[in-house]
Amino acid sequence: MKKALTGFLSLLLCFVFALSAFAQTPQTDFKTAADLLDFVMVGKSFTTPLRIVPAVLTKDGESRSVYLIAMLGMKNVEGQVNSAKGGGTTAYAALVKNVLFETVPAGSALVFAGHSLGGMTAQLLRCDEELQEAYELLNVLCGGSPLMEESRTPEGTLHRLTDTFDMIPYIAGSSFCNFLRQIRTAHRENGGYFLNPDGAHNLSYARNDVWGSYDVFGEKGGNASLQFQPKEIRAFGDAGSN
Repeated sequence: MKKALTGFLSLLLCFVFALSAFAQTPQTDFKTAADLLDFVMVGKSFTTPLRIVPAVLTKDGESRSVYLIAMLGMKNVEGQVNSAKGGGTTAYAALVKNVLFETVPAGSALVFAGHSLGGMTAQLLRCDEELQEAYELLNVLCGGSPLMEESRTPEGTLHRLTDTFDMIPYIAGSSFCNFLRQIRTAHRENGGYFLNPDGAHNLSYARNDVWGSYDVFGEKGGNASLQFQPKEIRAFGDAGSN
């Protein structure tokens, strides 16, 4: 009887430990553009410009493995590519390319998501010939980013979300030569930030009440979603490593 009870208690203890371990490694499930851009914009407490994580993309009922490339906007952290003196999109793009070639297997599918400067840089990368040859570039989701001039034929789709009162997409240098196209190609929603351009640029894109009808690709009414394990996120480009 004691042996049976001991065996039962051992099995029960193993089950509890397994359940506890599972509970400590929750899977993140992003269904909307706001979910994804909120993750991109956690610069309030996370200033590293680049994060990469293997994920599962589900779209139109089919799932596939991808790598999510999350690119933060400008943060004034000295020595980082996304700082005011960090070299702009050129230096940012160089960092991302180097990290991708070193850490992501060739032939992988990539999904980019970026806010402001991060989204501008992601647009440049979808036109990069070396990346196009090495990877499958599926989509770029931008929040509050100007439309960049295309240096060559881009790969993948582009969806730019612009709050009605966010001025940043229209005051960047790349906006002046294609102002009408900036407006025509953007998805616009009103987050209620009249006379509050900072809120429109830095708060709107993480709100599901504003952007919840857009999927993680930035398609209004779309069904693309992303799932990944937070423990697998890798961060790159902090000031100490530049």
